[in-house]
Amino acid sequence: MQIKKKYLSEMCSLLLAVSLAIPQTLPAAAAEKPETMEDVQWERLTDNVLEYDELENRVAYFNPTICQIVDQINDSFDTVRENILDFQQEAEDFIYLQEQAIKNMDFESAMMYQINRRILRSISSSMIKQEKRKDTMIERNTRQWRKGLLSGCQQLMLAYNKMAVNKATLEKQVELYSQMAAMYETQAQIGMATQTQVLSAQASLNSAKTSLSGLSDQMESIKSSLLQMTGWDFDSDVTIGTIPAADVSRIAAIDFEADKAIAPKNNYTIINMQNSSPNDADDNGKYENKDYRAKEQGLEQAMQQLSITIDSLYQTLFEKQAALTAAQTAFDAAQIKWDGAIRKYQLGMMGQAEYLGEELAYCAAEAAYKSADLDMTQALLNYYWGVNGLGELTE
Repeated sequence: MQIKKKYLSEMCSLLLAVSLAIPQTLPAAAAEKPETMEDVQWERLTDNVLEYDELENRVAYFNPTICQIVDQINDSFDTVRENILDFQQEAEDFIYLQEQAIKNMDFESAMMYQINRRILRSISSSMIKQEKRKDTMIERNTRQWRKGLLSGCQQLMLAYNKMAVNKATLEKQVELYSQMAAMYETQAQIGMATQTQVLSAQASLNSAKTSLSGLSDQMESIKSSLLQMTGWDFDSDVTIGTIPAADVSRIAAIDFEADKAIAPKNNYTIINMQNSSPNDADDNGKYENKDYRAKEQGLEQAMQQLSITIDSLYQTLFEKQAALTAAQTAFDAAQIKWDGAIRKYQLGMMGQAEYLGEELAYCAAEAAYKSADLDMTQALLNYYWGVNGLGELTE
């Protein structure tokens, strides 16, 4: 099984698109353990293995962009805390001034000190309420970023795992083609193989080696981008984990009509369109009825486009499920055939060339099954994010 150029091209495009989300000027982020997180979970999150189920927390606590937003908000609230303390101290100072004014029978000044003290205490109370909203502000200001970055990380990790499946196949091809080339060379020396067979085996070996080298480079590029997006340096010694088997049962649990109804309310493109001002068609600084009508028409069109997207993503779930079932059936059959080939070879009922060919066929079926499983996971993710804010509007 050779790696198709189209597949590598698609992976390059994915890598480029997601890499644009990585802040190139920010260093790898450092983070402190959240008070609500267990030590065991934090230790697992900060070891040198990036697991699929860790992506969300790695983005939330280590992604440079998220960390920068959180730091800026925290810095702004540090100033709020300082101002609260200053206003409270000044309010206390007015108590002393008021008491002194009363002693001196200066009731007008005493009244002014009392009013000023109330104003400062009111400002201080307002700022305390504002301070209590810090966590809410962080949540609101990072929510869309976290969703987009998490989705991007999931896409990269899926791409990496798909390539890992193909890499394993290519490595096996290199191993088997090496054996076949050596076998044919030996047979050719005693007249049992032709030069054409020798050259064909060597050509297959060289092709597999070239594909393996190119795929390995692509995997390293994707890994570097994924590490940066999850808060590591691009060249960190981190192992990328595998993707769990697709949970096909999630398809049956989908309430499609409810998802279609909620998708426009979640979609960030549509939300931004709703919150934006109409387009001033006449460019006269005034919004007219036609401008508002154009905005409404644009929103209706966007919702229709999103509806088409959700329909397509939902249909894709069943297509990938069928493909996965077919791939599993083919792999099961290949497993039976391969088990038979092993027995025949051990009994001397199958030659080495035929045996190696059967092993290649088995490896191809196994790779196809694993790839179909990852495609199923991809389809489930695409549907989930389509409903939860990141659905693209169909052209």
